[in-house]
Amino acid sequence: MQKYLGLTLWCIFAMTAHAQAQQQDSYYVFDGQKVRPVHDNPPDAQYRKWQVWLYEEPVTMPRNTTSLPYSRWGVIEATSAERLMKQLKTLQNFELAYTNFFGRGTWGRYTYFNPAGPIAVTGSAATRDSLGTFELTQLDYRLSRLILDVQPSLEINQRDDEAVPLKEYFDRIRDSLQQLSRVYSQLATGRGQPTFIDNEIKQIRTSVSGVENNVQKITAVLPTVKLPTSNTWMSHSEWAGSDGTIEVVVKEMDSGVSVQQTWTGGDGKMTGAVVTTVVRYEDIGRVDLEPPARSIGNTWRVRVESAHAPFPLTMTSPERNDGTHTFRAVNYTASDHFARLEFQNSAEAQDAYAFFLYHKERVHQPAVSKPLSKEAPEQ
Repeated sequence: MQKYLGLTLWCIFAMTAHAQAQQQDSYYVFDGQKVRPVHDNPPDAQYRKWQVWLYEEPVTMPRNTTSLPYSRWGVIEATSAERLMKQLKTLQNFELAYTNFFGRGTWGRYTYFNPAGPIAVTGSAATRDSLGTFELTQLDYRLSRLILDVQPSLEINQRDDEAVPLKEYFDRIRDSLQQLSRVYSQLATGRGQPTFIDNEIKQIRTSVSGVENNVQKITAVLPTVKLPTSNTWMSHSEWAGSDGTIEVVVKEMDSGVSVQQTWTGGDGKMTGAVVTTVVRYEDIGRVDLEPPARSIGNTWRVRVESAHAPFPLTMTSPERNDGTHTFRAVNYTASDHFARLEFQNSAEAQDAYAFFLYHKERVHQPAVSKPLSKEAPEQ
């Protein structure tokens, strides 16, 4: 615990020091030869290419500007300063989550905590690296999605014997991020030959695809949410307008849950109706948590979609009379591709969402789709 705390404090110190430096010089401009500081607001600056230069050790700008582009280990690139700094923050957060989980020193020397920037690139340097930029942008997006998908697994779980074999997948994300940053740097300095750049892009694409195909394997061992400790959400009431009130009771089974909805009150058309939906964990697909919308008031909705087979349901209802019509008794079976729960309490909605997502991730333990390539760059 002490070593993790020490690492966290070090990272916070590094980020704070960098932030203070950026307050003095809002950003830099690089014309291909020199780097100069500019005291201005980056979002208002009219530049189309922005970079952060990455170093193994802290650097001071604008000293030694001639060698700075060649001593860096990598580059992050974006079309605006704001987007660039958000991307840097994302990479730093992933590095921190990785190191906290696997231990100090496991990340390697290519860190995102020694950045220089944001740097606006102008002149000939702004058009030098047109080769392969579209493919790199697409890989950037895919890697960002991967981080979003799996970083919570590192942040809310603890390392154990079951999690150790999964390090390979997180290593591939780390290696692909670093390789991508190196390719951006090679393109920017004009040192990368077309064939070499093309091979690098292919390697990154293969590695990223390998991890994407095994995200379910990661989350089956390291879920992205914690199982809620409270079960108050399993018994609640939902308002159904003129149909009255729906009393909802969720009961756990061996391989899923039953969701029983019983109608009471209202105009009598639905009074006494009982609908029971069986949600099998192995059939859970997408799980959504929808915040309140203005049209439906302060109601949170959890929506569970079936992945394959629809959820079976039964409906029973006695004979009913609303004062003008008599409705016959109902007793039938059917199925639905969705199960929906509504809550007035946001905490209960969050617990219900975490419950279904947790069980969806834990039950899905597919075999590795194919062996991952062994051509990853060495640390």
